[in-house]
Amino acid sequence: MKTFCPGHITGLFSIEDSSPIKEKKGSVGIGFCIQLGATAEVNVSDGEGITIFLNEIEAEAPVTRRAIEIMVPDLDKAVEVKIEHEVPTGQGFGMSAAGTFAACLAFAIMLEIPDPKHAALRATHLSEIKHRTGLGDAVAQSVGGFVHRIEPGIPPHGEFRRIDFQAEEVLLCILGDPIKTSEILAAREKRSLIQESGHARLYDCENSLDLASFISSSWAFATDAGLATDAMKKAIDSIKGSGHGSMAMLGNSIFAFGDVDALENILKDHGQVFRTNICQNGAICF
Repeated sequence: MKTFCPGHITGLFSIEDSSPIKEKKGSVGIGFCIQLGATAEVNVSDGEGITIFLNEIEAEAPVTRRAIEIMVPDLDKAVEVKIEHEVPTGQGFGMSAAGTFAACLAFAIMLEIPDPKHAALRATHLSEIKHRTGLGDAVAQSVGGFVHRIEPGIPPHGEFRRIDFQAEEVLLCILGDPIKTSEILAAREKRSLIQESGHARLYDCENSLDLASFISSSWAFATDAGLATDAMKKAIDSIKGSGHGSMAMLGNSIFAFGDVDALENILKDHGQVFRTNICQNGAICF
């Protein structure tokens, strides 16, 4: 059983994880899904234990492991999971959620779990919340496209809607080493800045909801919240006249829309560049 889940990039967000109900924890924000994502292959056999390979290397993969345990708490089978990430993890591309979501979807279909996509979404989201590796990627990855997360959490608690922004290609540029999302989400002062700036910039963006407003509000959020690095600021400054972009939350990377040929030529001097399209579909089974 093989499945695919798109990557997801958040442009701006606010942390909303105070609810005692786990399914209501998460974030509000706006982001988009990309065609670079993760594929998963799952095999179930007699035996016990969960074995996970990430890009052909056996790994502990705690987020994926926990998500599978959430789906079937009393697992009495041996499960082998093989996940391939098309872009690096820890760079704000939603790869942790993508790999886990793809694996859980395949697992749910194989075990004939009712409503397998929702079951996979729930398990992925709850595991991401527990490990503080993401707050809303899986929600967007369940539907694809540009997604506005209006209320935190997963359905039926969470509320979100797709946005019809006129954009197809996007450029991604990795500027340095990965950022640990869990450290940022656990830091009290950083959380406060993210919540304050996130709400303010989301309000601005929602009053004029178009691609230009999304990008400008995203960059204002990144700088206001103290997330944007000097390298990001230099990279964003360098693309003026060819496009506009912002930080991919929460990674040491940026995204940019505009003249993709020119953007690619400029940004290759700043870091590793990936060129991809917006993915209009959510996680799927092959």
